[in-house]
Amino acid sequence: MSDIFGDLREWGQVLKQIEQLRLAGQLDEHQQGLIRVLRYRCNWQLRQVSLRAAPDLSRPSDELFGLLLEIVSDEDCGLETRLLACDAVRHLLHKQSGREDARALESRAFEHAARILEVSQPPVLREAVERWLVVRQEPLEQVALA
Repeated sequence: MSDIFGDLREWGQVLKQIEQLRLAGQLDEHQQGLIRVLRYRCNWQLRQVSLRAAPDLSRPSDELFGLLLEIVSDEDCGLETRLLACDAVRHLLHKQSGREDARALESRAFEHAARILEVSQPPVLREAVERWLVVRQEPLEQVALA
């Protein structure tokens, strides 16, 4: 995995690179770069484009998946950014469902969802997190009690 994005202050170029990689199906090889972009808080457009591209990953790294979960929980992030992270998590869980190494990823996401849902959240965020649980086909009450 590499980071080809260079200076993130040149964000127009970075947006083009992310879109080109997404269209070419090469995002998996550039997850380290996506992680750096997602951690870069100085440009919401870069973060949101990266979050919209994340569902196109076929094998998300543990680090990238963990960062998506962190963004969902980060109350200092805008709601739209948090919702995009929720959507990315849901799509990635769905893509990984049925794979032999997916169980650890699912468990991590569902434990995180239970912690998020323990406290008051905006209804739209609560609904977005609850949609992760559909992948497991398990009632919300069982996950919350686990």
